[in-house]
Amino acid sequence: MDRTERVTLTNMCMITKDDKILVLNRNDPTWPGLTFPGGHVEAHESFHDSVVREVKEETNLTITKPRLAGIKQFYDENGDRYIVLFYIADNFTGNVQASNEGALTWMTKDELMSHQLAYNFDRDLQVYFNEQTYEHLLDGNRDELF
Repeated sequence: MDRTERVTLTNMCMITKDDKILVLNRNDPTWPGLTFPGGHVEAHESFHDSVVREVKEETNLTITKPRLAGIKQFYDENGDRYIVLFYIADNFTGNVQASNEGALTWMTKDELMSHQLAYNFDRDLQVYFNEQTYEHLLDGNRDELF
């Protein structure tokens, strides 16, 4: 029995400063709305290095000591597994500068929740904001939090 499968590895990082969260308003027409910075893990790149790199590319901030908060997994249109590693960072240097990914804004949690979020991001936020929740699974009709 073959136990291998195609997997896409990605990350997303909630960056906090005092009571504010750095939010990305995505330009992507296939997944518009508010979310957090992040992107793909490159071949032979550590998960840590990938989230540091993606945050730098999308925000101009250099994060240190990002903490793994949980994961999301789903299957893409080809039936391949897609995994998103959720990180939180509150240590960073630099000045915020938007990229072609979209505009960046510091918001409180309440402000974030009252805006147009990217599709299904409201469920992802439960992994970030609820310490008892560590995984968001989407598989067919399943949309579960663990």
